[in-house]
Amino acid sequence: MRRDLLALDLRISLFVGAVQNFKYESLLKPIPANYRKSDGEADIKTIRELVSRLPELPLRDLNYKPDPQLTTFMKTFFLNHNQQLSLISVEELKRQVGGQIELQIAPRWIFQIDHVSRSQQTWERRKASSSSFYAFHGSRFENFHSILNLGLHQHLNKTALFGEGIYLSTEQSLSLQYSPCGQGWSKSQLGPELSLLAICEVIDHPDVKRRGSRPSTGNLAIPDKYILVTNNELVRPRYFLVYTRPKGKTVKVTSFVERHKFVLFLSLYVSLLLAIGLAKKVAV
Repeated sequence: MRRDLLALDLRISLFVGAVQNFKYESLLKPIPANYRKSDGEADIKTIRELVSRLPELPLRDLNYKPDPQLTTFMKTFFLNHNQQLSLISVEELKRQVGGQIELQIAPRWIFQIDHVSRSQQTWERRKASSSSFYAFHGSRFENFHSILNLGLHQHLNKTALFGEGIYLSTEQSLSLQYSPCGQGWSKSQLGPELSLLAICEVIDHPDVKRRGSRPSTGNLAIPDKYILVTNNELVRPRYFLVYTRPKGKTVKVTSFVERHKFVLFLSLYVSLLLAIGLAKKVAV
């Protein structure tokens, strides 16, 4: 029961992360018609008001019954999905991926993603005729609602250092650099600020570019530990690694002098040497 509640908690947290972002219109796609205004835009005011009324999990009041509007809202966005989340242990993850990846930084939670849509049958047929492997994908927290529900798409990537595509890595710490903590659901048992990392299964194919490959004319060659996939049909998010911001962690704000102490002292030392040299010349 607790595992199911934490999975629901994560789904709500991802939704809230997208709702709070200024790019909510694209992050929440597809938005059902009954949550759109007459002009077709998302009725974000109503959506945010309903989010604020969501009860904390697990329910403390066993007699609590949400009103019909909130019940419909929860069924629409959190209960009727082609992707199911389930909490698993580190040992289960290692057993399922067969030692293909190394966890350098242990997450607080790991959630497995089970795809139950028709597209998964197409994926399985394609995978049956090829080999596959696992790799990490990092992204901002607000993007993971879309990643869970729609998957990864090469045309949505804004960081095209080596060409357009989905960027993955064989090294966890590299992908984590692209997954900063984001503000989630304030009532979440997972924590109000989360960072996520996806472990994706990738079908080996010529559209999967690795070290030394040059995706297109004019682009740099792909370096070690990077993977570029130019066909989103070859990638499936399989696991979400969830990290929380440590309690009481504060960011130290330092002064200009503290941040540039070495450079300032070096400049002062050089100035002193110049002054001494000039004084000697004047004395002569």
